[in-house]
Amino acid sequence: MRISSRAGNFNMTIEDVTVENGELVMTGKMGVWSAKTMLSVEELRQMLQSLKISAKVLDFAVLFAFRHIVGVVEEDRARTKALGNGAPAIAADKR
Repeated sequence: MRISSRAGNFNMTIEDVTVENGELVMTGKMGVWSAKTMLSVEELRQMLQSLKISAKVLDFAVLFAFRHIVGVVEEDRARTKALGNGAPAIAADKR
């Protein structure tokens, strides 16, 4: 991500995203400086309302999220298989 302002152009990197006191908190760096961005629910709502999201942008975001989730699931399956725990966690009841 890049920040362009009268003060200069800075690369913004996000290293961690958490929730603190009901706010989304993104911690990272802006240029060489440590940065922490807090976003309240109301601020997020206002930001989303101000965006003019086209169908193409929405499609991209949804497809990205889907591909990311699939990747996480596949990594988890591979890790489970490598540990030798390929069996389901709960065995079927054989009565």
